[in-house]
Amino acid sequence: MNKIVVNKKAVIESVAKMAADKAIVRSYLKGKVSLEILKEKGITLAKPL
Repeated sequence: MNKIVVNKKAVIESVAKMAADKAIVRSYLKGKVSLEILKEKGITLAKPL
């Protein structure tokens, strides 16, 4: 069996980034943050069909 090695530091950093991104997108949807700030953070929104 293969043993999976997980870097706990990398996992914690990625979870923290996801939480921060979620908070920024929520504030964008509420109208508190502009689209330019989302682009600066590297967040792109999907275009609707």
